[in-house]
Amino acid sequence: MDKKKSSVTRMDNPYIKHKTLESIRDFKHKRKLKRRMQLIIATGVLLILLFGSGLARNYYKLQQLEEQKVVAQEELESLDLRQEELEYYIGLLEDEEYVAKLARSEYYLTKDKEIVFSFPDDRKPDHTEVTEEGSALFENEEKDNEEDKE
Repeated sequence: MDKKKSSVTRMDNPYIKHKTLESIRDFKHKRKLKRRMQLIIATGVLLILLFGSGLARNYYKLQQLEEQKVVAQEELESLDLRQEELEYYIGLLEDEEYVAKLARSEYYLTKDKEIVFSFPDDRKPDHTEVTEEGSALFENEEKDNEEDKE
């Protein structure tokens, strides 16, 4: 398609030249402002991304630490229960009658004129279950600690 010639002729006087230069300056000034705004916005977005990624990393780390805290609290509660149980057995061991009964049941000690009969189905005393569980837990914790160090 052919370009049509403009039927309007331009006047060549100082006022028109001044207005044309002024409009060109305004256009350049607006373009400069637009680029400056784009630079400011790009810088702002970059800063937001930098700080946002740091916040996201910290939030993720906080979630992990809270999970570890919950696990540690559960472990603490189980250890508190274990400690109470062991303190109970310590209290029993301070009782002379219990110690005598324990010695008779484990080592087949007898009182005068007493006969002990032992059957294969005899149940273990309570304290042996606790000490066996404790030693197994202790061994598992040592293995876990050694694996963590590696």
